[in-house]
Amino acid sequence: MKLTLNQINQGEEEVIINYLEMNETVKDIITCVNGKERRIGGWKDDREYLIPVGDILYAESVDRGTFAYTLEAVYKISFILNKIEQEFAYRGFFRCSKSMVINIHMIDELKSESGGRIDALLLNGEHVMISRRYAKALRRVLRGENDE
Repeated sequence: MKLTLNQINQGEEEVIINYLEMNETVKDIITCVNGKERRIGGWKDDREYLIPVGDILYAESVDRGTFAYTLEAVYKISFILNKIEQEFAYRGFFRCSKSMVINIHMIDELKSESGGRIDALLLNGEHVMISRRYAKALRRVLRGENDE
């Protein structure tokens, strides 16, 4: 996607979006311009919360449930990992193991490990291991290569 920015000295600020088809990326850009961010529902302590997608560090499947981890809390969500991976890939969500999808924008540091694995240090200080199976794809994503 091409991004063009023009600074103006006077007049009203304007955003023009040229798109081939209305897809989730375009919808999210529109939502962002309107001052909103896409949110998903999550439960904690028998209460439902709307979690901004960009706040999620990673999502993990544990005991037939899916949990979203943010800097502040852990929420049970109704999304399955495949859906998170597909719907939010353009937002940096990446499958890093069979049971986990990680938000690459929340990675502070990466370290290669033996066996082709990668240790990802997240912004909250937590370490997440990128399995050998997904490490090569992560390297491609970080280099900006596209599989399409």
